[in-house]
Amino acid sequence: MKFRFVFINLFFALFLNGCLEIFTSIPSPLTGLNVYDAYLISQDERGIYAITKDKVIKTKIQSKILASSGLSNLDIDVESFYGNVYLIGIVPDINHKTKLINLAKDTAEVEKIYTYIRFPSDEKECESNLNIMLALKNNLFRDSKISGTSVRVSVVQCNVVFTGIITDIEQEKHAIWYAKHIEGVNDVYSFLRVMK
Repeated sequence: MKFRFVFINLFFALFLNGCLEIFTSIPSPLTGLNVYDAYLISQDERGIYAITKDKVIKTKIQSKILASSGLSNLDIDVESFYGNVYLIGIVPDINHKTKLINLAKDTAEVEKIYTYIRFPSDEKECESNLNIMLALKNNLFRDSKISGTSVRVSVVQCNVVFTGIITDIEQEKHAIWYAKHIEGVNDVYSFLRVMK
């Protein structure tokens, strides 16, 4: 915890003094990180090397999605933790789902792929996705047991999907409890990984 405090103070001191270019001129895993990334790093259980590697994987897959017809970064969330990729969202049909999975498979450093992919439903589309997301994130950030930045939340057709790295199973239980007690949530799926 002390390292995180020192790292944040050092980063902001350099940033406020206009010395941020020092970081970008040194070839290291810190290159290309912004202030928000620095905060997330301080809260993340992974080391900076793993975080940077996962960010590169995620960015490559998002770029491939952007360049593919029929797929949209607005409809698909991509997360990566220790090379395990999570594809979450809505695609038009099974062919696009296969295309999405193949894009991820063809990306260097990807270890394994997990999916929570749905197709547009004939039923009335869920209108509560944003409200569910905001209520859940608010609860997670206020909970002293959970680091709200370590748990990623996606909402697909009123179903909550968790990804991320946590330190114990109690954090997952808290997150699931909050999700199940938010009005409008149909179901909850967890890809949370406990890191010891």
